[in-house]
Amino acid sequence: MPPTARYPGGVSATPIWNMKAARMIRPPSKMEWDTSRLWATGRSYLDNDHLSFEEIASRVIESATVISNRIRRYDDAPPGEEDGRQIIFIVRVEPQTCDLLYNAPDGMRGRYWQSPDYGFAATKLLISGLLRTLMLFSERHPPMLPKRCAPMAAEDIKVSLKSISAKVWPREHDDNGNWLFKVDQLKVLRWEQNEGRGEKGPMWRQSPTGGDIEIKGALIRPVDQIECMPEGKRDRSCQLHRFGYT
Repeated sequence: MPPTARYPGGVSATPIWNMKAARMIRPPSKMEWDTSRLWATGRSYLDNDHLSFEEIASRVIESATVISNRIRRYDDAPPGEEDGRQIIFIVRVEPQTCDLLYNAPDGMRGRYWQSPDYGFAATKLLISGLLRTLMLFSERHPPMLPKRCAPMAAEDIKVSLKSISAKVWPREHDDNGNWLFKVDQLKVLRWEQNEGRGEKGPMWRQSPTGGDIEIKGALIRPVDQIECMPEGKRDRSCQLHRFGYT
C-alpha cells in the first residue's frame, strides 16, 4: 500500500505518490460556485474574485463584537467523557461580512470546498485572530455555568479554543430556538451532486439571515484538559468539503 496523507480526523486523502496527479488547490470557478442568482438580492459583492479568505477574516476580526459566552456540557457523552464541556461565544458582525464568510468563493466554506486541510487552517486562522478578544470578554464576563458541570478557568477556555475540534459557524438558532437560516440561491456543483449521499441533504443551500457567528471551543475534560471529540465530528472537514454542511 502506498503512503497516504491524512486530514484532521484521520481520513485518508490522495496517496502521497499520486500528489502530482491531484487537482491544483484553487478557489472554485464561476461554474463550480455560481453566485449569479444572488445578484437580484443585492449581493453582487459575493462575486468579487479578488477577495481572499484572509481579507474576509480580517473584516470579521476587526469588527466583531462579543455578545455572549457560556459553557455547555457534553450531552450524550460516552463512558469516561461525561465531564467534558466546551466554551461557546457568540460574536456579531455586519450581515454582509457574515455572508461573505459563509458564501464567498474564497470564504470559509469556499476554503473547505478547496480542501479539507485548507478549511481547517482557515478556521484556525480565524479563531487565532479572535482569541485575545474572546479571552478579554471572559475575564470581564465569566461564562454561565450549567448545573452539574465543572467551571472553566481562563486556561481551560484557551485550551478549548485552541484545540483541534474548535470551530466557527454562523449562529443557527436564536435564544428562543428559532432557526436563523433561510433557503438561498447559491449553486455549488459538487454539493448539488452529492446531496443524495450525505445525511444533511440540501442543508448546504441555506444561508444565515443575520450577522451572528458562533465560536465553539472543543469539548475538554476538567482534570487533564484532554479533548473529547464526538464520533460524528471526527471527519467534519471532509464532510464540509463534500457536502457544504455538517
